Amino acid sequence: MSAPPAPEILEYGIALGCNLGDRLSLLHAALGALAGLGEVAAVSGAYQTEPVDCAPGSPAFLNAVAVVRSGLAPREMLSALQGIERRMGRPDGHGRNTPRTMDLDILFAGDRVVAEEGLVLPHPRLHLRRFVIEPLAEIRQDLLLPGFVVPVKTLLERLDSTEPPLLRFAELKPVSDKPGDAEEKWAVFSAIKPSGRQVVCLTAGDYPTARLLDEGGVDLVLVGDSLGMVVLGYGDTVDVTLAEMIHHIKAVKRGVKRAPVLGDLSYHTYSTPEQAVATARELVRAGADGVKLEGGVAMLPQVKAILAAGIPVVGHIGMLPQSVREEGGYKKKGKTPADAARLMEDALALDGAGVKAMVLEGVMPAVAAEISKAVKSPTIGIGAGWECDGQVLVTADLVGAFPWFRPPFAKARGDVAGVIREAVAGFSKSVRETGAPNDG
Repeated sequence: MSAPPAPEILEYGIALGCNLGDRLSLLHAALGALAGLGEVAAVSGAYQTEPVDCAPGSPAFLNAVAVVRSGLAPREMLSALQGIERRMGRPDGHGRNTPRTMDLDILFAGDRVVAEEGLVLPHPRLHLRRFVIEPLAEIRQDLLLPGFVVPVKTLLERLDSTEPPLLRFAELKPVSDKPGDAEEKWAVFSAIKPSGRQVVCLTAGDYPTARLLDEGGVDLVLVGDSLGMVVLGYGDTVDVTLAEMIHHIKAVKRGVKRAPVLGDLSYHTYSTPEQAVATARELVRAGADGVKLEGGVAMLPQVKAILAAGIPVVGHIGMLPQSVREEGGYKKKGKTPADAARLMEDALALDGAGVKAMVLEGVMPAVAAEISKAVKSPTIGIGAGWECDGQVLVTADLVGAFPWFRPPFAKARGDVAGVIREAVAGFSKSVRETGAPNDG
């Protein structure tokens, strides 16, 4: 009996768009999902666009176009894309041109011409929308679509549209599981706890700080979402976006040669395992050697999915800064036997999954000590006493660079803010009194 013929591989053009939530994170998650349908051969940049034919006041979109090579037939591809939309939070009964977490449309399917109920290919309006034809021209400018007499680049040149110019928002790349050169760094890190030495971890959000930390011998450089407060001026970590984390990880990576660089998954960028993997991949592309996310048992599916993608994970339990608004402030954890038992359950679950380490934040010292004895992976405390396997601090708190607030457990070992103020005052006095920029 002869084997069935191999399915025809079609090159699909897929338009991606969203205007709710962390739009960049959602685009990355969608690209990860598309990789499960075939090969993502090319992807345009992400363009910010004004809403077209939407209700007044609708938020701006991020749009992109991907080329996917797949053995799915067009109707099968349509069904698969609708499934991705549902998993990403778009309801089945959504209205036309309403805000959405993800919209996926087939633009073309090779040289196929389709005219069926609910599926017309090529898409009948693709040449009329700048937010579609411009990203498509970026990656397939010479493509001649079925039914058209000129290539995509000419369609863009001839476009008659009242849409405002597109704003290139971010670079996108096809999905890759390659974790970078992190293995050797993590092997060195993993030997610290068995040796009995304490782990030293500090945060960085810029090149000079990162370089100074690495040259100073820290074991782990964390690009934490605490940069939202001490670098970006937010009131807490909740408003930090994936795009901001990528920006700062790239800067930190340029300054670090020896220690692993760890990047935080920002708020609402790991709501599902699929989104968590997509976000983690983007931090790795930016230069992270691993990622950290908040939560224990509840986040176990996300942790396991990221680990399965070959990306190292550090856990974070206890007080969770991204939950500060829901909890009404920063509250110590592990005060009751039930709460302590939940923390131990979280820690054992993360340890069993294979995390490289776990941060214990705001945990009662006695509970943190018991957890540290119970798990194989190193515990890194912050406001959790001195019986953890190491400590982490926000560098701005350590050196006194953020004088407006410092948590009570963080001892300042410098006065960077005072030095800056003194230098500014001296410079200002010199310029105003002498007109010279320098006393010397």
